[in-house]
Amino acid sequence: MEWLKRMSLKKSLFTMTLISLVIAALFSALSFLMGMELITRLFPQGEAIFIDGSYTVTKNVGSASWTGSIDALLIILQVILPVLFFVIALLATVFLFYRWKLKEPLKILMDGANHIIENDLNFSIEVQSTDELGQLCTAFETMRQALLKNNQELWRQAEERKRLNAAFSHDLRNPVTVLKGSAKMAKQCAESGTERAAQLIENLTRIETYTGRIERYVEAMSNVGRLELIQLEKSFADPQILACELENAIRLVAADGGRQLSFTSTETAEKILLDKNVLFQIAENLVSNAVRFAKQNISVNLSFSGDMLTLAVIDDGTGFETALLRNGIQPFQKGNEDTEHFGMGLYICDVLCRKHGGHIEIENCQQGASVCAVLKIS
Repeated sequence: MEWLKRMSLKKSLFTMTLISLVIAALFSALSFLMGMELITRLFPQGEAIFIDGSYTVTKNVGSASWTGSIDALLIILQVILPVLFFVIALLATVFLFYRWKLKEPLKILMDGANHIIENDLNFSIEVQSTDELGQLCTAFETMRQALLKNNQELWRQAEERKRLNAAFSHDLRNPVTVLKGSAKMAKQCAESGTERAAQLIENLTRIETYTGRIERYVEAMSNVGRLELIQLEKSFADPQILACELENAIRLVAADGGRQLSFTSTETAEKILLDKNVLFQIAENLVSNAVRFAKQNISVNLSFSGDMLTLAVIDDGTGFETALLRNGIQPFQKGNEDTEHFGMGLYICDVLCRKHGGHIEIENCQQGASVCAVLKIS
């Protein structure tokens, strides 16, 4: 019945109904002919007499005779059986249509709905036909995959947020401890009189410094939260013009840090689709990081391959620490003890790359560190 499963519901119902009615009509005609044949065979010499609207038969059996009517038999063969055949045909059509066309898809859809109600998306919906219910199963499977992808993204963001909050809390402990100690010492200085004014000023200055540091921490956290919520604004761009604009922007960043920058770009004739602001923000962050760690030279390469764009930034510094390469990009993970930076540059670039359908790769090379930002450009 594969040919029937490939039909649409409307067409298959019409076909099955037509077939069942034809079969019922054939059986009805057969039963009618059987009634006529029965009369002919039982009474070949006209022994059946039609009287008062019914067939009356007189039959000799030995020395006795009986008289009876065969109307009941004819009614069964020529009226009741044809009606019964049509009823059975329609009931069989309904039963077979449900069994062949509705039962299995409805069961699959119901099972899928129960899985979703129980927040279980680790299943798949098998499509067994190409009719309307098969298309509904396909749409249901597409919806399940979209829900699973969204749930995985929400889970990833929740885990990322937990990790970010943990790192933020850990890094805030030291400034808060220093603030509490400085405030206590300042209070003691104020209570002892003016002879300890210099120490009071020193403590107040320390409080001011660490308060500014905490403020920068909070600002960094706020920026990451906003990055998770940004909506990409993609537009088509000419690769050559984009490369020129990008080179001009990052040269200013490198020049401001007193480093030499070399820029190369591969050529492609096709226009690319991307959010230029995201690309420029990633490039400026990566070059700013390279400026901090490079001894003198920074190399930047922009390349295109299929539907991906790769921005590689290489510096001649000391390279990444082993812990960073082992643990991956983490928030507030610093390459040195510079208190003016919180180790958020790479993390922000990683967030932006993932928003743009890409990722970041970090490694050490012979002359320093290499960071490759990959973005989807289709």
